[in-house]
Amino acid sequence: MPARRPEPGAGSPTRQRGAVLALVIVVMASALMLGIVGVQSALIDQRLAANYRAALQAQMRAERAAGWALARFDTLAWEQAPSIDEQPLRWSTLARHPAVSFACAERSCLFLPVLRRGERWALALGVVHDDTAEETLIAHSEAVFVRLEHDDASTRVRWE
Repeated sequence: MPARRPEPGAGSPTRQRGAVLALVIVVMASALMLGIVGVQSALIDQRLAANYRAALQAQMRAERAAGWALARFDTLAWEQAPSIDEQPLRWSTLARHPAVSFACAERSCLFLPVLRRGERWALALGVVHDDTAEETLIAHSEAVFVRLEHDDASTRVRWE
């Protein structure tokens, strides 16, 4: 009697090899998806860190400009000082004012004598520019206001 061939079925080696191949494809696809999600998460974290660094750098530049303003407070051009009680504090507007002084390299921080609630203040701002185009701002600081208050016996510095 001739030898019989095994019929393809659940227990055949051909069927088992196909199942292993399908399982390997599913595992590889899952690993690929996990890798893609991990890379996307790392890129988002990198952008967040860069934005935080730029914002912090802009604020430090504003505080540096405030220090420069305090050192020159009594000699600032008060006759040109704008009143800023209701005016928005935008870098693009203030950087063109005739009384502005730039205190940092690359024109990245400024101070300006201003009148605020009828008092003399120095306003300081800092920015971080794009390396390729100076007019493109990456980060803008909060406004820092400083003033010197003279008493009979002493001089006080006030920051806001």
